[in-house]
Amino acid sequence: MTPRPRLRLILQAAGAAVFLLGAWTAAFPAVQGRGKTEAGINVLLVTMDTTRADRLGCYGYAKALTPRLDALASAGVRFDRAYAQAPLTLPSHCSLMTGTVPAYHRVHNNGFYYLDPRRTTLAEILKKDGYATAAFVSSFTVDSRFGLDQGFDVYDDDFQEGEILKSFRSERTADKVYESFARWLDENAGRKFFCWLHFFDPHLPYQPPSDFRHPRSDSPYDAEIAYMDEFIGKSIDALRRNGVLGRTLIVLCGDHGEGLGERKEIDHGLFLYDNTVRVPLIMYWENRLPQGRVVSSRVRLIDLVPTILTLAGLAPPKESQGKNLVPLMKGKKGIDLPVYLESYYPRENYGWSEITGLVDGDWKYLQSPKPELFNLALDPREKRNVLLQEPGIARDMRKKLQESAEKLSSEKDGGKRRLSPEEEERLRSLGYLGRPSDGRSEKALPDPKDKIEDYLLYFRGNLHETRGEYSEAEKCYREFLRLNPDVPGNFVNLGFLYMKMNRVEEAVHVLEEGLRSHPDSVLILSRLMNFYLKAERDEDALAAGRILLAVDPRYFDALFLSGSIQAKKGEWKAALGFYRRALDIEPENKALRMRIGLSLAALGEYENALAVYEILWNQYPEDEAVCLELSRVYESLGRIGPARGALKRLLDVRPSAELGYAYAFLSEKAGDLKEAVFWLKNYLETTAEKRTKRKSEAEAVLRRWEERLKSGSGPREFPSPRRGKRPRAAQRPSGPEDRAEP
Repeated sequence: MTPRPRLRLILQAAGAAVFLLGAWTAAFPAVQGRGKTEAGINVLLVTMDTTRADRLGCYGYAKALTPRLDALASAGVRFDRAYAQAPLTLPSHCSLMTGTVPAYHRVHNNGFYYLDPRRTTLAEILKKDGYATAAFVSSFTVDSRFGLDQGFDVYDDDFQEGEILKSFRSERTADKVYESFARWLDENAGRKFFCWLHFFDPHLPYQPPSDFRHPRSDSPYDAEIAYMDEFIGKSIDALRRNGVLGRTLIVLCGDHGEGLGERKEIDHGLFLYDNTVRVPLIMYWENRLPQGRVVSSRVRLIDLVPTILTLAGLAPPKESQGKNLVPLMKGKKGIDLPVYLESYYPRENYGWSEITGLVDGDWKYLQSPKPELFNLALDPREKRNVLLQEPGIARDMRKKLQESAEKLSSEKDGGKRRLSPEEEERLRSLGYLGRPSDGRSEKALPDPKDKIEDYLLYFRGNLHETRGEYSEAEKCYREFLRLNPDVPGNFVNLGFLYMKMNRVEEAVHVLEEGLRSHPDSVLILSRLMNFYLKAERDEDALAAGRILLAVDPRYFDALFLSGSIQAKKGEWKAALGFYRRALDIEPENKALRMRIGLSLAALGEYENALAVYEILWNQYPEDEAVCLELSRVYESLGRIGPARGALKRLLDVRPSAELGYAYAFLSEKAGDLKEAVFWLKNYLETTAEKRTKRKSEAEAVLRRWEERLKSGSGPREFPSPRRGKRPRAAQRPSGPEDRAEP
């Protein structure tokens, strides 16, 4: 859990770098008028990633196992036709948090963009009004580097503790999100708060816990939603347990849906049909909102900012493009709001045409090389394209779409960002490919509908790869590359597969070939830097890093890997410089902070190293690696007592052979030979090491110590062999071999 930006400052100090309110007031006492907020009113926003509305019980799905969501809908307000503005996680959340469409906030895709700091978020507004703000997110796609942390005191995006790049798994499960939230709530329930919980479980790959069974459906997607429902319920229980449920507005929504094979779309992002853009939306406020009300009017996620702020007694920002939904919840009959839709995912990830769309009245128009028009009143499942039968309506809708895009667009610069290689891999593990060449061709792009078989070919390759069927995956990826040679990510896919197969030279060759075809591709060059490291071509990797950092001085992976190479060479000052620059981007990165401590210690800056490790020790009091490094720095400063104390504290809680080994030599150094003998013997009895040099030396040392203990005399032992070559963690930089399977 990371306070922002306080941790960065601490680490730097340590030397490490670091409509209508009047009528509504009577019906809802919480709304006291603009500028005033009832004391203690809280807001809990829950976003359910990749969740189709029609897979919840409260939306009519008979097989659903969503009792907690269904109960909230029955006791609150359910919106029957709510729409996301884009079928992608990051753009949709940016729209939700700012009340603006992607054409305005300029975040059009996952991974390649960041939310401009000039945009005003819901968290920033509530924070300014005195709210404690916290977010607990579960996917790399909404990592803080993409800008959604604006306005949050705490932005918990630590997906896997201790990893250099946070999470090679790409996500954390609902139980972990709940646990982090519950701990925070226990400490902050007495404050007025805004908290965002993001659950990612229903996203591909569908892997519900092995011990979790869905009694009514064999669909793993349904099981993931059911598992998420359980921990949404536990989160509500935490509010009740802390006595704040009655004064907490709860808003639950999906960010987009899922194709589930309809129209052959397996996941989402390729098309703009309702299965991927219609989302669940439920609002609950105990004794404050109507019970069991269903709003049939069409609404959008961009309407949440003005609605939440109205209920909190605050004015929405001027740039908000959404509408206040409070009158609809009160029962006022409303009109269907027009919905602007877009997906640049096909263009930026596959080299195919983007799709934009507009839903207005009964009609839905989708603009692409082969446009479509649907009458949603007569054809809600969008089975019949009536573009040719209704040319006048199609023409009017196309004009409205163009006008909407122009009206809703922002003149501010977009939020395009560079993607790091590990970031690309994490997106890849979720089914996203790499983007096309940075110098995008303006030639006519194919309609995604005409490339659906290519899309399925990639997914077959991805499935084979996930199953470990690498030869079959290679065939799919090679054919996909042949059919789509203009997409740099296709070279990366094949190269990454070769790296998994330990065909390192072939992986390097594929990317070098790709770079010759796409010399301006940052994506290929960034992955090639990793591959050069695996091939032990450190100087080539450094050269690639220099180019990447010239393009983007804040390119995290290039900074970290460059630092690791310098550390490997023993150039600790240069390594520290790179690590400190990387820390400014990821101040909460535990493993990076460990590297900074190692570098400082290697430079003899023990007091600064100690400051780094003491902060880490306070945050991670049961982390063995932190404890060992802390004790080593204490020892280097001649502070044997604190060094032993740190080790003993953890030994009492989580004994291990490594801790016992270190404690044994410090005990001997402190003159406590009895403890030294006990713990060195414990190490030899419990270690999983085979016949190593260290183990042989320890056996010899133990014999001498036992002789001294028997005789009660004898010279002190030589310095601990554990003080040998240091530091081990910096000898090999993180590379492709460190990654978990997607």
